[in-house]
Amino acid sequence: MDNVIDFEIPVYNVLKKNPEISPLLVEAGFKPLMDQKMLQSVGRLVSLNQGIRKINILADDLVNTLEWNGYEVKGVEKR
Repeated sequence: MDNVIDFEIPVYNVLKKNPEISPLLVEAGFKPLMDQKMLQSVGRLVSLNQGIRKINILADDLVNTLEWNGYEVKGVEKR
């Protein structure tokens, strides 16, 4: 398992590499990921950085969740 999550790449690519984090992202507020059509379309264009701004969650909260679950996080934009 590659445990690095890059906030600068599209969500689709993040989940393709680490599909097991989908529930963590949905719980954090990325509810559209539950719809495969949204993941296949918007998910290919929107990075995690763009997504957290769009759904108005704190990057630090998502980073803490991912790190607590054993992932290394990179590319996080601070607001």
